Amino acid sequence: MGKMAIFGGTFDPVHWGHLLMAQTALSQFALDRVIWMPDGISPHKSRWVLGRWEQRREMVRRAIANHPNFLLSPPLENNGISYAIETFLSLQHLYPDTQWYWIIGSDAFQTLPKWHRCQEIGKLCEWLVAPRLVLGADTQGDRPTTCFDPSPVVAQMNALGVQIRCSLLEMPSIGISSSLIRRFCLEGRELRYLVPETVRTYITAQKLYQSPPNP
Repeated sequence: MGKMAIFGGTFDPVHWGHLLMAQTALSQFALDRVIWMPDGISPHKSRWVLGRWEQRREMVRRAIANHPNFLLSPPLENNGISYAIETFLSLQHLYPDTQWYWIIGSDAFQTLPKWHRCQEIGKLCEWLVAPRLVLGADTQGDRPTTCFDPSPVVAQMNALGVQIRCSLLEMPSIGISSSLIRRFCLEGRELRYLVPETVRTYITAQKLYQSPPNP
């Protein structure tokens, strides 16, 4: 039985922090593949997504092109409303006899009890959670740290009748976010070393994120 992880997200845009999450999961849990799944128009995120799905997918394709264990999910059949459970079930059909994991950031993991058909998707995979960067001192008193307590989410899912399996990714703190990169684009600042070079050149060529979002 193979071990595969889904890495879903808006990737608006994809950056080095996302790649670190995926590589950490691949190594820490001896995964065979990580399937990158750029979200369609998620009902709870649509107004925050600035890049078109085709653009975000192309940036992911460029970012993972040279990694043999990273795959891009098949194109969406419908670029309308996208629910995680529907995409997950289609991938299950494509890759039978697979042990499934889901790579997710701690903020998104906290919304799991509100996901569409969360009782179903919650028990179908093990959740690999990337801890949040904490702005403060660590035990040595001079560096930011990462931490996350999954127990509130576990308790909420238990209340819904689902026992979920989750583990924390053991990864260093990194202060890169998609919102930071979008702000840098808006301000005309340099993106080098925040995103892969192929992504940076695509953002520049497409003139992405150069206008403020609609209110």
